Amino acid sequence: MKKIILFAFTLSVFAFGQSVAQSVAEQNLDSAIQSAENVQQEVTVARKAVNQLVKQLSVLNNPNAPLFESKMNYHVNSVLNNSDDVQYFVGLAQSNSSIPFSSTSIVNDCNELVNQNDIIMGLTAQMTAAINANNTSLALSLVQPIRSALTKQFNRSGKIITDIETIKTSIRTYNVCLYLTDSQGNTAIDGGFGAQNTATGEIFYPGDPNGQDYGYGNCFVNLPSGTYEFFSFPSQGSLCGTGSATVTLSPSLVNSNGIVEITMVTWCE
Repeated sequence: MKKIILFAFTLSVFAFGQSVAQSVAEQNLDSAIQSAENVQQEVTVARKAVNQLVKQLSVLNNPNAPLFESKMNYHVNSVLNNSDDVQYFVGLAQSNSSIPFSSTSIVNDCNELVNQNDIIMGLTAQMTAAINANNTSLALSLVQPIRSALTKQFNRSGKIITDIETIKTSIRTYNVCLYLTDSQGNTAIDGGFGAQNTATGEIFYPGDPNGQDYGYGNCFVNLPSGTYEFFSFPSQGSLCGTGSATVTLSPSLVNSNGIVEITMVTWCE
């Protein structure tokens, strides 16, 4: 029992640096999500500016072109800055994550946000010219294309958020410690442990995969997200049956020490 406790303590010390790095990667992705959410908030503000202009054009007959142009300029600058921030934070996450991931889709979506900026600014210039020329019908005809461009930015930002959330799930890793007991709850004799990913069939063993202790002990280091069948095999010559458990790793299983603890029941004579 002392050996198991000592190994678990060693694991927590060893894995601390890797866990911190992975935590930093997730924090960077959270910052990227916040930047994408900022774009959606700016779209909401810009939509209100469009609605205000429509009211000025169709009801008040007193459109304020300079104010509208100023709000649209602020909007596109904010979208540009937040788009850059999304790519910056995703890049940081890539450098900190122990599990590689692609950011191509996110970069493409950020570029599309900027493309819509160009469309919005072109339409805003046309809107200003129409208002200055007292051409209300032309000005009103430009409202729908502007709204369409804003909607595309809102939806594209939502896709960015979804993609980043998917990445967060895919790069999350877990430190797992197994404990073997008999049917009475007493610590059982074990010869070793393993974990098989039920989706890929890949088998992992305890310890640092890059260290000399790999395959020994009762704790797995940085298992990728997924569902695993954890199993044990008895010591040579012992009269014990193997225990197993199928577990889907999730944040809710992580204890205050940052470890998922799993107890498996076996039998021994």
